[in-house]
Amino acid sequence: MPDPLSRTSASTAGFAEYIEKYSGNIYTLSRLLLGQGAEAEEAAVKSFTELYEPYLRTGCDAQSFSLQCYRECIRHCSLIAQGCKPRISACLSWEDQLVHALRYGLRLSLADIGLILEKNLPELKAQIRQMREQLAAHEAAMPTASLSAG
Repeated sequence: MPDPLSRTSASTAGFAEYIEKYSGNIYTLSRLLLGQGAEAEEAAVKSFTELYEPYLRTGCDAQSFSLQCYRECIRHCSLIAQGCKPRISACLSWEDQLVHALRYGLRLSLADIGLILEKNLPELKAQIRQMREQLAAHEAAMPTASLSAG
């Protein structure tokens, strides 16, 4: 008769490996979206906590776990961010902030971002182009400070 505890301990060890592998990026993503502080840490921890039971039931490969982890982090950050001041730029929508954080904060490929956000590449490229234009226009509208020695 197989020992059910040995399967659970093996699954727990596999989950711990995934946490070690992805915790840095997940915490960084939550910090980019929520800023430094307890909210970012809470979102990162909840992301892994939510995935623990499903992982024990079904298991999954590294790529599937990675996608689930990013999506769970985004979900928790979204819940926490409701009513909070945007961290990246006040002129960007939440969707644009997600893309900005994934592309320029984590430096993920467009293909990976497309998988995480479930968007096709042409749509994602158009969003990034529009986002860049928005940020450039916002930056151009900002007053410049002049320093003078006197």
